[in-house]
Amino acid sequence: MLLKDIRDTKTAVSKDMSGATFAISEAVWAAGDFRKKVVDAPLRERAAVRLRVRTDNVAGVKLPAFTLVREEAAEPEMETLGLAGGGRQIAAAREKFTHLLEGLVKLGSLQSAFLTLDQAIKLTNRRVNALDNVVIPSIVDTIAYITSELDEIEKEEFFRLKKVRGARAVWVFRVCSRGGRW
Repeated sequence: MLLKDIRDTKTAVSKDMSGATFAISEAVWAAGDFRKKVVDAPLRERAAVRLRVRTDNVAGVKLPAFTLVREEAAEPEMETLGLAGGGRQIAAAREKFTHLLEGLVKLGSLQSAFLTLDQAIKLTNRRVNALDNVVIPSIVDTIAYITSELDEIEKEEFFRLKKVRGARAVWVFRVCSRGGRW
């Protein structure tokens, strides 16, 4: 299911990428080269878009999950960008790139989760193989050794009881044959 989500997200990001690059081409055509205005704009104290990282616990495996957090305050310099012409195309390009960024963050989150799950599965498989090939055979051998020792002790006890019975029978026979009472 995770691989299907990754594949679908990659397809969507690919389409968004081509749409965003085409939108920026339209904006440059309509408004002229506005890159210098964007670069020269004063920096904000806080970023307009932030990445929030949290961990989800799935069956004991901590998976990273990324989400975008947008600041709603508009940048004053960017509001006037394209005022002379091409403002709609610039806004459309910005919106398409924002949508592309959301898709990329989702894809990054899915791929990080996939890699983390893959590592957890490999680790679990190694542990299962260690149990199957090392621990369980060792326990089976120990059980077999204990069983054989218990059988040997039982044989020794049976032999000892047989000897005691035989010795007692001889003693009773000797006492009775001498005229003693039992």
